[in-house]
Amino acid sequence: MPRSVIVIGSGVAGTAAAWGARGRGSKVVLVSAGAGASAFAGGAVDDVPWEQRTRAAHALGLEAHATAAKLPGALLEFVGALGVWDVPAARGCYLATMAGRVRPARGRDRALLDLEALGRGGRVLLPRVSRPGWDADALARALGDDPFAKALKLQFEAVDAPVLRFDEERRVTDADLAARHDDPARLAWLGESLRSAVAEGTGVAAVLLGPWLGLGLGRADKLAALVGLPVGEALIGAGSPAGLRFEVARDALFKAGGIEVISRRVRAVGVAGGDASGGTARFAVSLEEKDASLRADAVVLATGGVSGGGVIYTPAEHGAGADLPSGGRVPFALSLTAPVRLGDGRGALEATSSLFGPALDTVAWPTGSRQSLLEAVGVQCTGIRAAHGLFAAGDAIAARPRTVLEAAATGWHAGVEAASTG
Repeated sequence: MPRSVIVIGSGVAGTAAAWGARGRGSKVVLVSAGAGASAFAGGAVDDVPWEQRTRAAHALGLEAHATAAKLPGALLEFVGALGVWDVPAARGCYLATMAGRVRPARGRDRALLDLEALGRGGRVLLPRVSRPGWDADALARALGDDPFAKALKLQFEAVDAPVLRFDEERRVTDADLAARHDDPARLAWLGESLRSAVAEGTGVAAVLLGPWLGLGLGRADKLAALVGLPVGEALIGAGSPAGLRFEVARDALFKAGGIEVISRRVRAVGVAGGDASGGTARFAVSLEEKDASLRADAVVLATGGVSGGGVIYTPAEHGAGADLPSGGRVPFALSLTAPVRLGDGRGALEATSSLFGPALDTVAWPTGSRQSLLEAVGVQCTGIRAAHGLFAAGDAIAARPRTVLEAAATGWHAGVEAASTG
């Protein structure tokens, strides 16, 4: 009889866990309360923290970065099934950011412009668009001065080319403007406008735009085909349409794989039968509605870390009211009740000696090779296993790299293990 698996969380880690468990024949139910960190991602697909990759690229040179380490086959299969990312098998990519920097990454949302794929040399055009946060002239100057851009021998140039059709599009959100380019007629109009701008110059290698190229998949590729040159977005921070494109691809993957999705908040995970240290551990997952619960042979916690809301910062002072806290306590807690312990990679978290929690001004930032406390806090695991039949994935695991590909890899492994052995 197929094992039943419940995955809690629908970000990258949860999606990979559900896909991995379903691929091993398990009945999978995914429970999610809504958007997490993955929905707000900018579109860079990293295997290691991007600052680490940037330092290595500066130290080793451009060519050393271009030949990136090979990824496991199972991870590439998941990336291919999801369909929203481009992760070249043997190289990394370079992305232009809205901050005027060029930064390396292992992969990208397919709508982002990959500067590495352009070859060496050429002009990248940035249309002038009257929108907050987009200054084509200033951005072109900043990108042109970046060391990576100089190594790639790319020139960035602001040009006049209509991108907005209506006056109110100067003020709509990036996501709203991106959604308008899901309309084939609107995309064709933009293609004609950009093609005219490209035809006026020589040596043009690509066109760089803001985060406006659709919420559906493949719009940037279709636009590039209309223009006759690569066209893509610049990388921005939280709130990029890339997060919405991930959700579109995720939902399609769930539908194709027969994965049941329940949009509810989980209150608690408990052992409903058997023994948490051996035998068959059947878990009861309590939902936010009174008396609503689910049961499964195994559970994967893919709830995210502090940034995704899966771990909550809750020092004793938060409940003090007008008086001093009654005593110290562990300053972090999981967003749901579960038979796990939180740690920071150096051991289990203990109650702080201060009634006001840890000294975040000294531990909240990375130092040397050590993660910041806020990044490191998560479920204590042996690999991905938190207890018999209970697994963690992605940012929910203590002291694992907070990257997209790390979330996908640990999610897939957790799903496979939950489906296979518990």
